Amino acid sequence: MWFHFCTANHDPIGRSTLTDMAAWFEAGLLDLRHKVTFSDTCVEPNAVNLFWECFGPGMEKKIRETNVKYGIIATEIPDGFAFNWRTESHWKQRFEAFLEVAAGASFIWTMVESTVPFYSRFCPTAFIELGFSERLIPPYIDTKPEFDFSFFGLRTPYRMEIVERINKYAKVEWPEKFLTADEVGSLIGKTKVGLNFKQSAQWPVPSPTRLGRFMMAKRDIAAEFVEVATRQGEIVKLPGQGQDFVEFSLERLRSDWKARAERVFEEYRQRMAMRDIVENVLDKTVAAIEIRNVEQGAASVIHLQPPVLIGTEGDWNIVAYDNKYFALLRACGDVDVQVGLEGLREKCGKHSVHCAGSMELLLAQIQPPRL
Repeated sequence: MWFHFCTANHDPIGRSTLTDMAAWFEAGLLDLRHKVTFSDTCVEPNAVNLFWECFGPGMEKKIRETNVKYGIIATEIPDGFAFNWRTESHWKQRFEAFLEVAAGASFIWTMVESTVPFYSRFCPTAFIELGFSERLIPPYIDTKPEFDFSFFGLRTPYRMEIVERINKYAKVEWPEKFLTADEVGSLIGKTKVGLNFKQSAQWPVPSPTRLGRFMMAKRDIAAEFVEVATRQGEIVKLPGQGQDFVEFSLERLRSDWKARAERVFEEYRQRMAMRDIVENVLDKTVAAIEIRNVEQGAASVIHLQPPVLIGTEGDWNIVAYDNKYFALLRACGDVDVQVGLEGLREKCGKHSVHCAGSMELLLAQIQPPRL
């Protein structure tokens, strides 16, 4: 079977956060001898198409018009109002758009097992884990570590406090910039023990990609206590509820972290083969799907990328959307660029909105001429 992953509904930064999951899904499917392709613009009429959840208003109609069979990969936790207990308006819009897109989906793969009952309301749903595959063993597995600990992720007061406490006794490497997948790999290769914080106070599971990458690299990991350990968490061993995370992390470093990482690697290999995980997921969700055979069916370009504020220039907000760049005066306030240039000018005024196919051309419209 042919599986086609389309990320047209994500901006470049969003796509970069999916790299790890994409590698795991591809490895499991290839181990089962399926065909796998990726595109950030096109859907394929002859394939089972998959979208990572991140939908905006109007996306359901655009997907439906392609007439393709598709599934959704869900990484967020529905809370009844939106996702992840977030109260901002755009999270509410994202949740409402998901409900529309999910109504037409053939299946859903979710990264959080407790969400299966919710997603099953729409279509066949299965929990997909990130397991072991020989294809995923990184080239930096034999790199000699130079950092005691490392972390890559958002800086919050809580995380900074923990890292500052650890730094009194050991060396923690925590890059301030957003890392590419290759840069994350380089950091893991230089690390003895990786730190894993929860995404939020309510988050119930450890990060499957973070745990998986450290296990595949034969590096130890210190992950915070969560309510649901998952099989990955059981393998790496999490601290007990109420146990001091700093002391737990330092103890991992002081003990034989390398021998433990070797044992974890082997247990991961034996207990969580990605091939078996994907086979089980396919049996639950994709086995009954019939893909129409279009002999000369060509890939269809689909513009789903949500609007993204990418910066400012003087009095202007710069927004990327649908392969175009928009400049809107800040006085326009909160407006939806998906209504298009004419709709924006009608709302904000002709001279308050500009649009171009490249950043260079857009800046030429809004920057004052040089004397």
